[in-house]
Amino acid sequence: MKQLEFGRSLSTSPVWARLRANSVPIQRRVSTLTAVTFVALSGWTLGQVVWLVYPNNTPTVAQWQPPAVSSSASTSTSNGLNIAPLKAANLFGQYQERQAPVVKKPVVVQEAPETRLNLVLVGAVSSSAAEKGLAVIANRGKQATYGIGEVVDGTRASLKAVFVDRVIIDNQGRDETLMLEGVDYSKTPTSIAQRNDSASSAPALSDEQISQARAEIAANPQAIFQYVRLSPVKKDQQVIGYRVSPGKNASLFDGVGLKNGDIAVQINGSDLNDPAAMTGIFKSITEQNELNLTVERDGQQHDIYIQF
Repeated sequence: MKQLEFGRSLSTSPVWARLRANSVPIQRRVSTLTAVTFVALSGWTLGQVVWLVYPNNTPTVAQWQPPAVSSSASTSTSNGLNIAPLKAANLFGQYQERQAPVVKKPVVVQEAPETRLNLVLVGAVSSSAAEKGLAVIANRGKQATYGIGEVVDGTRASLKAVFVDRVIIDNQGRDETLMLEGVDYSKTPTSIAQRNDSASSAPALSDEQISQARAEIAANPQAIFQYVRLSPVKKDQQVIGYRVSPGKNASLFDGVGLKNGDIAVQINGSDLNDPAAMTGIFKSITEQNELNLTVERDGQQHDIYIQF
């Protein structure tokens, strides 16, 4: 009885009536969704079956690779083009190795007949570099300092080489010897060592002879080169001064306070480290009444005054 009553009450309930009214649209939506899902699954399944029956026969594109290049030289390319004439044309020039030019050292003449020119060699400054030698030459009472290649005033002779006791002059293509004043002519030039030995063994001069030498220098300051020899001293290929050694009279050399082996670095305040300036320095000596010579001895500098 109770169940029947519950069923009657439910059928007459407004909620139940609303559910029954909405059931039709819900069923339609569910049916549509189910149909769409079924169609999609059917299409996918059909596609798989078709690809199984008809496999993909589309050819694949091979990956491109560059052709192999031979390491050996070839005169033609792969297309048969001959490039040998192009290579032989040397469009950018052809390398040629240049050889360093051979520099011929000038032959220094040491033996030559004595000149007949009326010239007097007052002083000479020889150098290990032959082109830097200097000479004081007098012609007709007029003295001048000359470098290698310079023409002696009043003559056609040029200075060619300078040694300790002589110079070689080029007299119109003929080599001739001009001996230092007071030195006898000999065929072989005297070396610096030989000059030092002979000077060391020279007899001592008297006070009168020393006074006479001073008077000679006072009358002609460039005559000092007869008593003092200068030889260039180099360090790292640069001239740093001139080594002094006795000339024909060693006693006069010692009398002014010089010692064999002293290195002269200044004359009257002018530095002697520039060979190009030596000519001007020697020429200025004739205008001086005294000679201030700065020398290096045992690592120390000493000033030596020579009054004319």
